Amino acid sequence: MGQHFLVNRSIAEKMTQTFFPVKGPVLEIGPGQGILTRHLLDCCPDSQITAVELDNTLFCELKNRFSRRIDIFNRNILHVDLYELFPGEDEAVNVIGNVPYYISKELMDWVITHHKKIKKGMFMMQKEFVNKFITPANAQAILFVWLFQVKKLFDVQPGSFLPRPRVKSSVILFNRIISPPEKDIEVMDFYRFLRQCFRNRRKTLLNNLYSSYDTKILSGIFEKLCINPKVRAEQLTLKDFLEIYRNYNFAMKK
Repeated sequence: MGQHFLVNRSIAEKMTQTFFPVKGPVLEIGPGQGILTRHLLDCCPDSQITAVELDNTLFCELKNRFSRRIDIFNRNILHVDLYELFPGEDEAVNVIGNVPYYISKELMDWVITHHKKIKKGMFMMQKEFVNKFITPANAQAILFVWLFQVKKLFDVQPGSFLPRPRVKSSVILFNRIISPPEKDIEVMDFYRFLRQCFRNRRKTLLNNLYSSYDTKILSGIFEKLCINPKVRAEQLTLKDFLEIYRNYNFAMKK
């Protein structure tokens, strides 16, 4: 399944000790052979721990080892609805996992979709992906740092895994921003706007938005905000995108 299993116990211990303490249930994504699961139980035996594992063989092995202490589901995490898995309205979830590299982007989109349900998260991912993520220069990363406080913790060498990957990994920690930033903005609609902004990096921002937004209105907003009409998306900040988006929505409601 493209997974590299963590075998370095000191890394698993370091992750869990940094992750705790937490309030509320813990969801482990892709426990694999259970090295992180064991440390989660050791760190906080009283926490409600749930695990989601896609591989059927690994799921059966984990169930035999841990089913008396945790709830384990044989599912694809990208198809899991946190609101169904944890139905309590006020119950926010803490997520942790050693993530298969090939689902990194899709998993971060999954976190964005469930941002109101996730309180805290820690993922081990490919170092290159993490480095790009913590210096937001694409739609996904920009939206993510609007919703969460993000911090890279440490790198992990290939020798900590079996099979050994060809690249280094990094551990990333994120905490939901307490004061919801989306009070006057619909998050997923703003995400669609950002994705359109970055649709083609070679084009200017206005050209990227041309097919879906009124460029006459946008040109007026750019002039009002003193933004160069030839600017490209990667040259702007989160604040710039928010101002453009808010002003555009306001103009459309007139």
